[in-house]
Amino acid sequence: TMARVLSTAGLLFCFLLLKLSEGGDIFEIFGEISSNKINHEVPESGAKPPDLTIIADNHSGFLPQGQSKGSAEKSCGCQNLILSSLGETKHSQPNSLGIYKYYQLWQGQPAYYGPYGSWLYSLAGGGWLVGHQLVLGSSTGFIHNTDRSPLCPYEIPGGWMYFNPHAGLWYVDTTLVLRCIS
Repeated sequence: TMARVLSTAGLLFCFLLLKLSEGGDIFEIFGEISSNKINHEVPESGAKPPDLTIIADNHSGFLPQGQSKGSAEKSCGCQNLILSSLGETKHSQPNSLGIYKYYQLWQGQPAYYGPYGSWLYSLAGGGWLVGHQLVLGSSTGFIHNTDRSPLCPYEIPGGWMYFNPHAGLWYVDTTLVLRCIS
């Protein structure tokens, strides 16, 4: 009803006046009030994945070091994947999480496109990377796995890492998983 609309508008006006008197940023606050969505215009920072070849003799923990990939093309039957996390990745790289759809073969492995212009593809030296590039093959990204085995990316049991732009470091997220959904 009209009385309810006026009441809501009045509360919003009072809130904005209060924030103005405190020196608050009206536009940022209004953006948060008007939408429960993530602000997709904020660019995420990416980085080159860490060079883990120096620990190649360490076959324990969350960073699997498989054999290097052959040049034969890999047939992975899954057309749709989901990349999800219950850990810190959902805070540091939220725009990298979501549904990825098969796009094409890239370096003999399947490549997938995902939310907000992100791509999942194999790296030339082995491993998998999620990045936001217009062209496949960039060496910088946001999500990475060092696994060099011939497994499809959704078959890799663990070792997924995310880049934290605030710390400028890569971290393992044991809840970060890539799964086939169809």
